[in-house]
Amino acid sequence: MTAFREDYRNAIDAFVGSQSAGQVDAYAEQIEAALEDVVIRMRTLAVNEKGLHYAKGDVAEAFHEGTFNVDAARRGIEARAWAPRDTSPVDIRVTGSASDLAQLKYYRDADATAKAISEPKYRDLEQKVVPADQLEEVRAAAARLAKGNAQTRPELAASYDHTATTADDRIRMDGAESRPLTEAGSRDLVNGLRGDQDLDRAEFGLTPQQVVTWEDILRESGTAAARAAMISVALQSAPYLVSIARKAWDTGEISGTDFVPLGQALPPTILRSGLAAGLAAAITGSARAGLLGSIQQVDPTFVSAGVVLAISALEASVDAARGNTTWPEAARAISQDAIILAAAIGGAAAGQALVPIPVLGALIGNIVGAAAGRLVVDQADRVIVGLAADTGWAVFGTVDQHYTVPKELLTASGWDTLELRPIELKTLELKPLELKTLDLNSVDMTVLRRGVVSFRRIGYLS
Repeated sequence: MTAFREDYRNAIDAFVGSQSAGQVDAYAEQIEAALEDVVIRMRTLAVNEKGLHYAKGDVAEAFHEGTFNVDAARRGIEARAWAPRDTSPVDIRVTGSASDLAQLKYYRDADATAKAISEPKYRDLEQKVVPADQLEEVRAAAARLAKGNAQTRPELAASYDHTATTADDRIRMDGAESRPLTEAGSRDLVNGLRGDQDLDRAEFGLTPQQVVTWEDILRESGTAAARAAMISVALQSAPYLVSIARKAWDTGEISGTDFVPLGQALPPTILRSGLAAGLAAAITGSARAGLLGSIQQVDPTFVSAGVVLAISALEASVDAARGNTTWPEAARAISQDAIILAAAIGGAAAGQALVPIPVLGALIGNIVGAAAGRLVVDQADRVIVGLAADTGWAVFGTVDQHYTVPKELLTASGWDTLELRPIELKTLELKPLELKTLDLNSVDMTVLRRGVVSFRRIGYLS
């Protein structure tokens, strides 16, 4: 891959990554804003002269309305709830794949709640919401009252029976639902909203950390990564298509083999761009949602550039570990990528300011910035190499100095080169020496004459 295409690839990956990270950041910000709206709406209904047991019903309506909308936004569901605050039997309207009407009652005990929410005027409503700590008792009381009125007041019995089968502790639609709230919790909400101190939002599950989950971040990041990969493929195909078009202009013909480099480049492009965009989006979104602890505000552009640089550094390190390049060359490539990515970030900011078209100005500035960064790097490289050649200074190891002339240069200059083949030394294998034992039997010896010995028995070697 040429230096231009590598720089172009990194710049595009950083750009689509920042766009993906920005999308997930906006998603987390939307949830945060929705939670803030819930608190504001409840405070508006709580801060008045109403008694506690009257105000708690109003606040409970706003709580269920708001937390349903937060959950729908969290799940990416096109459903909506709102409280009309009029004199009709409807407390909350819920729309989505259907349109439901809901009534809500928060009385002091289950029997009172069951009776209040079972008035005949509520019988045609699709949803009835009661305190979470009274739910089972409300259902039981409604069933008991339905049975007791079956003979004398069949219309009222039907309303009680409707409550027994319909009552719930939350509103629901298309998979989205509000958070359950107890009767005591509704009173605590009013007292907290009316108090001098700010409401303890964590107590009622109204913080981003309690709403947004890792599954939500990964879902949104995956969607953003897939979109970024497709955009990256379109943008990174441009140099190959330009090369093909130039050949067609010069020769007047195009063959299938001209598209082979493009086809070979697409799979790694999709994988690399998708990975970079997904990681940048996940880091940015989880930080904004408070899932990374104290790290809550990060810039999507810098996160994306950091991820792309980390991937490039990993690739260079793997090449060096495999022996495809040297470690000094890998370090040099990483430092150059860092400079070019920094130039691309600056170019994106300048391009967006000069071309006030969303995304387009940043894209153009990003590419121009990367190209300018490459020119700066190349010029700086020439200066460093020249300095090293003149002074012998290795410039912190960025220049590898040795005095062996490459074989290719010697051959091109007319010198005959001598190839030395390595000597292969064979190892000498010594077999172990096995010693056999000498088994001597008794020996009879007779001296015949001087210097002669006669043996009547001999020993045997075994």
